[in-house]
Amino acid sequence: MSNVVDVYTRLRVENPVSRVALSGAPVWLVTRNEDVRFVLTDNRFSLAHSIDEGVPRLGTFAPQPGSLLASDPPEHTRLRKLVAKAFTVRRIEELRPYVRRTSEELLERLARNHGASADLIENFTAPLPIRVICHILGVPERDQPLFREWTEKIASVTGTPLEEVKAGWRNLEDYIAGLVHEKRRNPTDDLLSVLVSARDEDEKLSERELVQFGITLLTAGHETTKNQIANSVLVLLRDCPEQWRRLCADSESIPKAVEELLRYVPLFGFDVTFPRVAREEVTINGVTVGAGETVLVAITSANRDGEMFDAPDTLDIERVDNHHLAFGSGVHRCLGAQLAKIELEVALEGLVRHFPRLETALDGTSPKWNTGSFIRSLRTLPVRWPTT
Repeated sequence: MSNVVDVYTRLRVENPVSRVALSGAPVWLVTRNEDVRFVLTDNRFSLAHSIDEGVPRLGTFAPQPGSLLASDPPEHTRLRKLVAKAFTVRRIEELRPYVRRTSEELLERLARNHGASADLIENFTAPLPIRVICHILGVPERDQPLFREWTEKIASVTGTPLEEVKAGWRNLEDYIAGLVHEKRRNPTDDLLSVLVSARDEDEKLSERELVQFGITLLTAGHETTKNQIANSVLVLLRDCPEQWRRLCADSESIPKAVEELLRYVPLFGFDVTFPRVAREEVTINGVTVGAGETVLVAITSANRDGEMFDAPDTLDIERVDNHHLAFGSGVHRCLGAQLAKIELEVALEGLVRHFPRLETALDGTSPKWNTGSFIRSLRTLPVRWPTT
């Protein structure tokens, strides 16, 4: 990670809008915080066109047509409006007790069933967010284990054979389509039932859009949060143990710590988000980007920009006015940002309370990462907690 940080530091100074290759094709890479914000918020840069034939992309991974991740206003506005009411700060805050109960159940089981060591991903960081998003969507508990394998496959860029990636998409599409059919027969008060109603009664959604909504919310609400929790715990325990001890001594610092971990700990495996395509000629920091050219924004670099943050390469859980870009910006800012923050807060609260002496069980070995994934993800996170 330090080599990547050094490269971005140099690029921000010497070549902040630089020419790089993606899938063998030339694209623009934007690294300064101010410029990244510009690209994320300017409607001349299109996400919808990023899935067009011939546009350079990150290996096999690409958003699906009809999804929030592959649409621009006004279509994106129409789609987002349908679920925005379910993701207001007030409604998401009402989920905190459920998130906390789920976290407590998992942590108590972890302490009860695993002696003094375990894989934190398998036993905590993976099941917590998938239970929460399935609860919101109305996915039966018995089906929740299915999604981990499917979401890991579709997040692959180069690490999984293309046929397996396609199979992951088909499995998810078939499952969500079947769940939509069930919600039509037996509607409840979950989010998917609300979307089915919007499709059938108000005709605000096509059938494909409805299925893609379910997939987007399910995968984005699980895979990203699972890995952000795990990656954050690894940094705290391995790289910044003094910060972990401060959290254990003062859990009131956890909300600020979550914001700082979101800024400091990279989430994307390739340090960039989805490509965007310039609709017309646009100038970024004195560099002309031609119409139809592809632009990548480096969120990791933007979040380590010294023009925006003091001591940007230092994790400081007491940092204030933390205007990071972990959730993006503009109309495409992550819909589930507040939910993710609550899950991160609750996860850390539970861990520092149940396991204040938690430590990694890597024993001098390097952590094992999944390769070729769009999301920066650990294979395992072995931990232990002294009991005497």
